[in-house]
Amino acid sequence: MKSIRRFLVIVLVAIVTLANFAAAVRGYLGSMDEAERLFNQRMLQQVDLLNYTLPLRASQADAGAVIDFPARPSDIESSLEFQWVRNDGTLLARSAAMPDTVLCSLEEGFRYFNFNNYRWHLLVTASADKQSWYILAERDDQRYRLAESMILQAVYPMVLAIPLIALIIWWVAGVGLRPVAKLATELRQREATDLYPIEQQDMPIELVQLTQSANELLRRLDASFAREKRFSGDAAHELRTPLAALKIHCENLLHELHPAPESVVKLQLGIERMSYLVEQILLLNRTAPDHFMGQFEPVNLTLLAKQAVVDYSAPLAQKNHQIEFNGDECWVMGDRAALATLLNNLLGNAIKYTPADGIIVVNTWQRGKDVVLEVMDNGPGIPVAQQARVFDRFYRMGGDRHNSQTPGCGLGLSIVQQVVELHAAHIALTQSRFDHGLLVMVTFAACSLPDSTTTFESAPSRVSHHEQNR
Repeated sequence: MKSIRRFLVIVLVAIVTLANFAAAVRGYLGSMDEAERLFNQRMLQQVDLLNYTLPLRASQADAGAVIDFPARPSDIESSLEFQWVRNDGTLLARSAAMPDTVLCSLEEGFRYFNFNNYRWHLLVTASADKQSWYILAERDDQRYRLAESMILQAVYPMVLAIPLIALIIWWVAGVGLRPVAKLATELRQREATDLYPIEQQDMPIELVQLTQSANELLRRLDASFAREKRFSGDAAHELRTPLAALKIHCENLLHELHPAPESVVKLQLGIERMSYLVEQILLLNRTAPDHFMGQFEPVNLTLLAKQAVVDYSAPLAQKNHQIEFNGDECWVMGDRAALATLLNNLLGNAIKYTPADGIIVVNTWQRGKDVVLEVMDNGPGIPVAQQARVFDRFYRMGGDRHNSQTPGCGLGLSIVQQVVELHAAHIALTQSRFDHGLLVMVTFAACSLPDSTTTFESAPSRVSHHEQNR
């Protein structure tokens, strides 16, 4: 069962219902026995009353005549009928519902007897002077119905109280589980990088052990992330240093050998590709959402995009690309380094895969509460069927031998997607507004410009840039 509260309510209500049912059955049976005893006691009291009244009535009646008592109103739920019989079996008196013959043998005690289409409860007992007998009869169905009506009046409240008890249990369970909900809310609202121990002050005893286990898990995660962070730093140093040395030796070799052998040229391309792959893997590791250690702050995305364009001026000139930049003054809440990585990867991809003399456009637009970053080119674009897969790690259209003959490792858009997820943004690939090409749109939540940031990142309220680099 997924809900502890629902489980507790169902189980407790079931227990209460079962207990009520058992108590009701036990009370019903006990009450029926008690009612039987009270009805029998009433018949004995009726005998005492007959002992006082019938001899006086017989002295006033004709000798030898049977005294017939008139019928009583039929709305009486339970009535006692009787016969008065002499010891020799002569009927002396009877009530209206009793036959004019002696009903049964004159043997002392209670018994059941069937007549007049009903089952009767009989009491046969001798009179006070031992000269006659009384036969008292009461319909068994009337006794049962009367007893049951009295007992059910006591049982009904127990049944009707079950829904009220269920509501009370539901409320009490909610109050009891409130600390669990509070703990769940605290864990849900934590940032991925917040691995501080959970406070145990004023925490119920039942949750202390769970909290201790969670804190132990957070401690191990913190240690694991710290080790991984150290590993990333060590790996960056251990890999970058020998690759840089290889690159220098390879360039020296190219200068010493004229003409340079083809194998040396291939060696240089391999070293450059290896260096690029190492940098991309390190970026992918740093921007992983589960252990991202960035610092979020208001960032001028427009200024960051302009800086990326400036940084890529050399590759743009090398391929004779035309680049346009149009932008509003856009601010987003984000990590500056991660956003720079996103811009560098998008712009780098556009430069790499757009043929020489191509056009690349970078836009930053403010659209209501959203900020839209666009990077568009007139390159070959990405087929719709491939657009979902290009975010997979190490995936390149056409495999290692891309149609553009451009070296790559298939990690650029994976890193972009991670940065997008870190900023709760949205990325979409679509057809360029040129005749062909790719348009990448990243939509962020806009951030209001804080007063303090204007001192070091001042910019006009709306700017329109057009920069060309050939």
